Amino acid sequence: QSTGSSGIKQSTGELQVFLFEENNAQRMQKEIQTLEKTIKLTRTCTDGKSATRKRILDRLNRLITEKESECSTLDTELKELAVSLVERQQIQEACVADWFQLLIRG
Repeated sequence: QSTGSSGIKQSTGELQVFLFEENNAQRMQKEIQTLEKTIKLTRTCTDGKSATRKRILDRLNRLITEKESECSTLDTELKELAVSLVERQQIQEACVADWFQLLIRG
């Protein structure tokens, strides 16, 4: 009887180890699946954020190019206005000088 009892204990121990290993493997498989889902979700979120930021960056770069073009146009207009102002000042000075000459002679 002792042999039979020992055999049952050994079989029960082996069965417990087998069930533990089986349960552990299932738990590990479930954890792996959870981690894979987490990785996939994280990639999806990251890719979405990255794409959004790339669109924003492209939009900002276009805006910078437009503003640089506007500034260049305004610089050209400012130079033209400065030249026009100097010409008008010279004309006004010439007119005033002519007017004073007429006053002095008159």
